[in-house]
Amino acid sequence: MEAVIRTRTTDPPHLEVLYELGAAEHALRAAVEARLPAPMSYTHFEVLRDFLRFGDGAPPAEIASRLRMSRGAVTHLLQRMEALGWIRLAGDDRDGRRKQVFLTPEGARMARAAATALRPGADRLKTDLNDNYLKEGLAFLQALRRSLESLSADDGPGGSRPGSR
Repeated sequence: MEAVIRTRTTDPPHLEVLYELGAAEHALRAAVEARLPAPMSYTHFEVLRDFLRFGDGAPPAEIASRLRMSRGAVTHLLQRMEALGWIRLAGDDRDGRRKQVFLTPEGARMARAAATALRPGADRLKTDLNDNYLKEGLAFLQALRRSLESLSADDGPGGSRPGSR
């Protein structure tokens, strides 16, 4: 008996959307990584972009939450970035048990260099996909993210995790 192989054209729309999201994420990473100044990685860029968007001084746990990364992964990443001289970890003046992360002048320079290197690609994206199209897509992506986040909070058949709802 021959196995049935589904093609993208026969997949239900929700599977096609998930496939396209995965492919778009891969293409985004590849496009960004190809343009970043050495020795910056995509994950370094994500942290620097977070600082440019929200400012510095946040604790590592807050950065992990915003980047949807584990605390352990962010701790390791921040240690590497500190060794590169891009960030400075300091004790929190209000709570000595916590740390805060600050961008160094070298980190700010690297963030600006990355932004400059990525600007032509961002401009092309805005040209290829006009603002109205992007706004419509953004509403869909936000709704999809919320739906997927609620699935990750679900403990599977039979219930949810305590405190998740």
